[in-house]
Amino acid sequence: FLTYASWVLSAGSALLSLVPFWYIWRVIKAVLESAPNYGEAVHAAHYGWMAVLFAVLSMLVYIGALMCSHLSAFHIATNIRMGLTHHIAKLPLGKIEQFGTGKLRRVISETSGAAETYLAHQLPDQYKTYATVLGLLVLLFTFDWRLGLLSLVPVALAFAIMATMTGRRMQDRMTQYQNALADMSNEAVEYVRGIPVVKIFQQTVYSFKAFQEAIEDYSTKAEHYQADICRTPQSVNLTFTEGAFVFLVPAALFLAPSALAGSDFAGFVTNFAFYAVFSAIISTALAKIMFAASGIMLAGTALGRIDQVMGAPELKVPEHPKSPQSSRVEFEDVSFTYDGA
Repeated sequence: FLTYASWVLSAGSALLSLVPFWYIWRVIKAVLESAPNYGEAVHAAHYGWMAVLFAVLSMLVYIGALMCSHLSAFHIATNIRMGLTHHIAKLPLGKIEQFGTGKLRRVISETSGAAETYLAHQLPDQYKTYATVLGLLVLLFTFDWRLGLLSLVPVALAFAIMATMTGRRMQDRMTQYQNALADMSNEAVEYVRGIPVVKIFQQTVYSFKAFQEAIEDYSTKAEHYQADICRTPQSVNLTFTEGAFVFLVPAALFLAPSALAGSDFAGFVTNFAFYAVFSAIISTALAKIMFAASGIMLAGTALGRIDQVMGAPELKVPEHPKSPQSSRVEFEDVSFTYDGA
């Protein structure tokens, strides 16, 4: 219930946050219509205070949404950690060694924490973004459809660029990046735990080899993921979204003569001023969409790691266990080998 409530409140907060822009348009309209007798714009102050009221109300509703999502996320994360801990306690020791203590520690703490972050922050923001996009489309075509359509040009370009940063290919890259990070964390824990043995047998250089290889593998994948895959698309994406106002200037120069020849030049200037101010929110909405997509990929990878541990078979307990008759221990036909040796 709390999770669903956070979705509704977050979406409501997004719609409320767009109302101040409408009041800003009313302020601009009142001022321009009263020019040069600005004292006649008696309702401008009222519109300004209404914009402030709805902005504050939007923040309060969003706080309520985060409170609901955090309570739900903390409860779910607690259940995940408790379930992992109880399951790991029943695993064979060989399976625990196969996972590695560093990976298991990371799954219990950091991976479950990633799922908690997604539920507490990114999932409500995802529904807030959906509502923001719908509200944007309504407001963009309310005052001047021509300027609204031009405002969508950088949005379309940004979506086309963002498409190259999502999908199955990016999911695979994200998985490889997370696996390299988990391997490095595991090797670090194993290396620190084995320092006493390393010192005793003076194997410092050889013992560091696996840790060094894990660091180099993580460095290579991180550089490839950030520099080769994300850098150029993100740079172009930010150029279009942050410069949305640039697309409006040529349109204003082209439409201004016809508006000046008509009787509603003040209305045209009002609409242009509104879109110039409103275009700034487009980049914010697109950034939230991108972060939501990234959060979904990270949460999917985290749940995959949790499922991998929870899917490991537990140590079988005999239905009819036998009790020892004495304290004597005998070894008969006992053998031992390492895996693959």
